[in-house]
Amino acid sequence: MREVKFIYKIMDSKFEKNLARLETLVMVITTLVMLTILAIVVGMRYVLHQDFYGYNEIVLADSFWMYFIGAAFAMRREEHIKADILKNFISKKGGAVMRLLADIVQTAVNYAMVVLSYNLVASNFRAWTITPLWEIPFFVPQISIFISFVLMAFYLTMYMIRDYNDLVVLFKGRD
Repeated sequence: MREVKFIYKIMDSKFEKNLARLETLVMVITTLVMLTILAIVVGMRYVLHQDFYGYNEIVLADSFWMYFIGAAFAMRREEHIKADILKNFISKKGGAVMRLLADIVQTAVNYAMVVLSYNLVASNFRAWTITPLWEIPFFVPQISIFISFVLMAFYLTMYMIRDYNDLVVLFKGRD
């Protein structure tokens, strides 16, 4: 078994740092859009006694971007929800093996989700389904699903290689 060293260059690259900045920017913008729309809705409803028709269409599109890019951001920081309680009861080497196996399963499932989300976006692009009032194409919010799964696949692949390297180091006895 040999270590795969290039992964550390990728993890500390300018590209990865700019990707993180872009994710943060998308999350900040979508959060501000959400808060602005909700403030407008409340103002119109309780001050002007008017309705803001179709705001739910904008909120829906915005929330897709906020949630899915947020999920990719959590994956990048490895702060996503996981059930890894077993690592507390097994050896360091056993924990490293378990982590690598979990990475392999997670990565495989994620690559399947990349394909499925691409098919979803492609079919809605071809059908050109739109929302009733604002006529927002369905693929606009749904493309965030595809982008987030692509980002997660990138991060999971990096972490899988990193965890493989950790396992190699452990088995070579260089703790």
